[in-house]
Amino acid sequence: MTDAGDITRQLQRDGYAVIPELLSQQAVAAARGELDPLLDVAEWGSGFDGTRTKRVWAPLAVTRCLDEPALAPVVLDTVEQVIGPGAQFGITCAIQVHPGQQAQVLHYEQGIYPLPRDRDVMINTLWALDDFTADNGATRIVPGSHLRPAGKPDAAETVPVEMPAGSVLLFCGRLYHGAGANTTGRPRLGVVIDYVQPWLRPCEAHTLSASQPEVRQLPQRLQELLGPLGEITARSAQRYSAEQRPVRTAAPGPPVRPIRAPKPCNGRDTCASGVMMDRCVHRDVHNGPSSSSAAADAR
Repeated sequence: MTDAGDITRQLQRDGYAVIPELLSQQAVAAARGELDPLLDVAEWGSGFDGTRTKRVWAPLAVTRCLDEPALAPVVLDTVEQVIGPGAQFGITCAIQVHPGQQAQVLHYEQGIYPLPRDRDVMINTLWALDDFTADNGATRIVPGSHLRPAGKPDAAETVPVEMPAGSVLLFCGRLYHGAGANTTGRPRLGVVIDYVQPWLRPCEAHTLSASQPEVRQLPQRLQELLGPLGEITARSAQRYSAEQRPVRTAAPGPPVRPIRAPKPCNGRDTCASGVMMDRCVHRDVHNGPSSSSAAADAR
């Protein structure tokens, strides 16, 4: 399945879709080769993240091996069809689930935002850099749970998403899911790249993950997906070089008056400044309501 329209319809119906082997085996091997040294020095997780799981946060800031999956045209086309134009990265993270890791608690990614469960504002992608199997911790999902009201499904409803290395799982931000338990003797590696609507604050501070000189070296579309800093840098690069960009200074304005704290009220009908108590910001701390403040409360 490589048609964005078909993938969008499956996402809307089932909450997830798999594109098998979208990455070549050469690209998979290159990504593993660059991520393995970073994972070797990464710390073990805890709690929700898993005590036998390692993570490399913001990998796009330290390696170019993930540019291809991050910019996959069919993925970006699907993202735009589901959540609209102007998407930016949410979380980007390489996740390695090691032997002995228990199944992760079920959750849905949009739960980080205080929004109703009646709309998609996020699309999640999980790229398999190992074969994902039911035994090595393949992500478990509850198909169709994106259409349910709030309420965590039972773990017995989950099914593992098994897919060969190079494949990508797309799923709605409302879909309940969780990493499976790894009962094998080998770790499994996947890369999460989330896309969120542009008005949302991403979980990751992409604007702090890389400097502006580093951002300028990235493909323009990748700069735009990094959010405000990347998008501004991408647009600026089309007009000026770093040396030609004009320096703007603020025009002189009127002198700034210092802000003074209001004088305390005198406990009678008026403040020390002569303002009636029913208009005074301190009226709640007066010694009992006056007739004027009581009238204001009645209103």
